Amino acid sequence: MAKVQLSEEAREDFHDLDGASQRIVAKALRKLETDPHLRGRPLGNRTGGDLTTFRKLVVGNRDCRIICRVDPDGTIVVVWVIGKRADDEAYELAMSRIRMHSDVTVRQLATSLENIWDR
Repeated sequence: MAKVQLSEEAREDFHDLDGASQRIVAKALRKLETDPHLRGRPLGNRTGGDLTTFRKLVVGNRDCRIICRVDPDGTIVVVWVIGKRADDEAYELAMSRIRMHSDVTVRQLATSLENIWDR
């Protein structure tokens, strides 16, 4: 059984949906708990970024997207984007969120290393 985690932004995306869409997305998120590697379709390189380690689930009447990353061992699924999106907007949003979070991770790592070396 996989643990499904929503990024802070994905939580906001979910709350921005109407009630009917929230129910449909919640059902899809529950399905991600079992066999997440088999849910949705893998993504690849896109203009402006690489999403090869991510998957997309199309839910509802094909107008709602869930963009997520499944850990290699299949125990954790991190959802990055949820929402009604047109064209490549969902993928562009995923790439911008990933870049934003990767910058934070690099800064945290640098700070941690500085703290270690200062001791």
